Amino acid sequence: SAQPALQPAGAAAAAASQGVQPWGVPADFDTEAFLRNAKVYFVRLQAAWDAGNLDDIREFTTPEMFAEIKMDLGDRGTQGNHTDVVTLDATLLGIESTDNQHVASVRFSGMIRENEGEAAQPFAEVWNLAKPASGAGGWVLAGIQQES
Repeated sequence: SAQPALQPAGAAAAAASQGVQPWGVPADFDTEAFLRNAKVYFVRLQAAWDAGNLDDIREFTTPEMFAEIKMDLGDRGTQGNHTDVVTLDATLLGIESTDNQHVASVRFSGMIRENEGEAAQPFAEVWNLAKPASGAGGWVLAGIQQES
């Protein structure tokens, strides 16, 4: 399935004249706490995917991302899924701010087992997490980019 592309850092700098903050991490941002929560989100969303729990998935995704995941779950059908996250690392690549939202890109990597009895496989993917620039609302999953 097509995933929203990650905007490269150069594009962010070029967009600075349009009210967009350059790609980076604000000095006062609590990266450690953010990444700790991001890992919890990652594991919880894997569990929700395995269980086909649309309510849980909806809580942690943008409407667009939810629609995409819901379609993928529909394609999976009744086939069960069990994801065992063996090891998980998270790196904050940067945060981009526009007038209406903040988008943080987090690279998750580690070892994951998708079929019981099989060896864990390495994985790496970038999750784009978004939240409104003002008002209520926490970070939600806006896109996933698989690394080859």
